[in-house]
Amino acid sequence: MEEKTKGFVYILEVKDIVLPVCKVGMTTRSPYQRCDEINNSSTGDFIWSVAHYIAVDNCKKFESLVHSKLAPLRQKRREFFNLNSDDAHVALISILDNQSEIKKINEDKIVVPQEMPTTVKHRKTKRKNNFKRIDSEYADLLQSFSSVLNVKGRSFGQLNKPTFGMSDGYDGVQWNLSVSTDTGAIKLGINLEGMKYVDWPISKFIQSEISNPQIFAIRERLSMPENVFIRFTRDAWQVTARPNIVEKYLGGKEYCFADINATQWSLILNEALECLNKKADYRGRAVQDVTLENQSGENQVRTMTVSPHLTIWSPLSTEGNVQENILGKLKELKSVYDWVKRISHN
Repeated sequence: MEEKTKGFVYILEVKDIVLPVCKVGMTTRSPYQRCDEINNSSTGDFIWSVAHYIAVDNCKKFESLVHSKLAPLRQKRREFFNLNSDDAHVALISILDNQSEIKKINEDKIVVPQEMPTTVKHRKTKRKNNFKRIDSEYADLLQSFSSVLNVKGRSFGQLNKPTFGMSDGYDGVQWNLSVSTDTGAIKLGINLEGMKYVDWPISKFIQSEISNPQIFAIRERLSMPENVFIRFTRDAWQVTARPNIVEKYLGGKEYCFADINATQWSLILNEALECLNKKADYRGRAVQDVTLENQSGENQVRTMTVSPHLTIWSPLSTEGNVQENILGKLKELKSVYDWVKRISHN
């Protein structure tokens, strides 16, 4: 019985696209054989690839322990978890290190049957048509976004959080697509975070617009400025996480492009500049007191590092041909994208 329980606990990730979803399971055979088997099954899931695995002396018990610990992130009745494969690997190592019954072993201690790995034929040649949803109705949408931009994409948020989406993955100015899991609203737009990248592009953008605002000339080039929205938010940083804070919106709210005026834009920009480190010529995060939102209603004021975050977006329809809708929206917002990129990367 002891010999039979030796095996692997593996983590599979979605192939060819970055999503915060992974599959965690166990096998007494090769994880690659098991992955091939899953891909050849008729479950209608994504095409999977092996991201990580750990060899242990009791893979059944370890899989059960992992599933128990990750239960809050697990999709109902499935071995899918709403986190990316690297984070899942860190979690598995931590779970293994914090118990003493199950031991990590060398791979050569596991007797793996010599089977010829099966290959995925019909699914490889028709990848686009077989990129089906798991428990998210938005998989095809994300695949279309990646295909139109010809990028692998970088996900943000999680399927079990209020907002989930994908950016083009480039440093600095990004195209991004976000989905509200509460309302189903889909937004496509431009994103520029308060991060270093190459010489703090967010700082260049803010200072350029303060000295020579171009937003109103850009607005004149938009066919439907009433359908485009802009917001500067304050990101508070706790290690790599960004908690929800009361003071999130700079200028107090999100603005419609058609309505924002020069006074409002100036106030927002100057408030955004205060979220950067003045002593470092605004090339770095500032330190401010912020109010952490607490579900219990007991908000807490803390001193944290902060940075500004620019988002400009327009609603995206999924009626009809989604790829054509995405292409149309990218064309509609191209002048906005070019404006942000030009003055933030000069």
